Amino acid sequence: MGYQAEIDFLCLVMKKYGVQTLRFPRANPPVIDLGLRENIHLINLQNDFFAAMQDRTLYAVDDALLCHYNTLLLPEGDEVLLVGPYLTQDVTEQTLLALMDKHRLPSSMLPVITHYYKALPVIIVNDSMMLGLMNALAERLWGSDQVYESRYIENASLTDIIRNEDPAHLSKIMDAADLKLMEARYEAENHLMYAVSHGMTHQAQLMISHANEHVLEQRTLDNLRNIKNYGIVLNTLLRKAAEDGSVHPLHIDQLSSAMARRLEQLRSPADALKLFSTMVHKYCLLVKNHSMKNYSQLVQHVILRIDADLTADLSLKAHAEFLSVNPSYLSTLFKRETGMTLTDYVNRQRVEHGIFLLNATDMQVQTIAQYCGIPDVNYFTKTFKKFIGKTPKEYRQDIRGR
Repeated sequence: MGYQAEIDFLCLVMKKYGVQTLRFPRANPPVIDLGLRENIHLINLQNDFFAAMQDRTLYAVDDALLCHYNTLLLPEGDEVLLVGPYLTQDVTEQTLLALMDKHRLPSSMLPVITHYYKALPVIIVNDSMMLGLMNALAERLWGSDQVYESRYIENASLTDIIRNEDPAHLSKIMDAADLKLMEARYEAENHLMYAVSHGMTHQAQLMISHANEHVLEQRTLDNLRNIKNYGIVLNTLLRKAAEDGSVHPLHIDQLSSAMARRLEQLRSPADALKLFSTMVHKYCLLVKNHSMKNYSQLVQHVILRIDADLTADLSLKAHAEFLSVNPSYLSTLFKRETGMTLTDYVNRQRVEHGIFLLNATDMQVQTIAQYCGIPDVNYFTKTFKKFIGKTPKEYRQDIRGR
């Protein structure tokens, strides 16, 4: 099947955005669970819709409940590819109340409807990205945009809305909706932790970018407090992910404490979502820069001693005496595992700390040299230039534009 790779790629992209992709025989469509529809039965795509689909036609469907779909009939068979549902706007409580009034749904259905919309992915790009992907697939399937048709179906009458006000029935639906939301949240968190534990910055950033204010658990009436609580949970998950990535607690605790302080200083939900992205980015960098999963226990001990105090005696002799090993053996082992000599590694760490101090403080270079564990400012300057290509003074002038 010449287009299988393209379909697989589309499905992968949709999965990244949390959008469901279904493929099934047109003559025998399954009981389609779109989001929580299996339990709520808000929308039931009728068999005659699929039966009426035309070949070489790309359908963009907006239903009467603000949900969007894209679907087409695949060649070389009689299969349907359906993408959706998804939203192209955040759905507020006012929007839901208007929809319920329009469709004459009972007020007792509001919690069910709210749960359903919380479970739908939101892609706020006026649908252009989704249509672009579908058109790219259509051109791959049928040759060019001259040989297929695009149809837009608005306010599609594909609804079969229930009006069951039985409290026991609604309670059962709510329980099922809660279960699915919880399962989806745990699955997303597991994917995020895996990405962070492997330092996969782009994947982790993409995952956290889908976190929307309206999908967070509403445990209090204070929306900002709800988001802060979620941030605390996220910080804990990221700590665990970094630990799984073989980062020592020495580094994890420093970042975790800093993020906890920033969480409590938040003043708006928008700032919180930006901070979540920053948290994910920093934890990924922590794994990239401080993961020790490929080092032996002996080398791990050396690196931790270096990171813990750059002003200490970090010579090969001092490390060997502390660890009760032969200096020559330790030197050979360290270079084999890290790719550099112990002296170069220590100097690089001291220079990197120097860069931080040059950026973050107004301290004199001589003082910075002492904080980096090199009391001799001339030797510090020489070492700094070896790694950076310019002296500390020149570096500071460049970053400050002077």
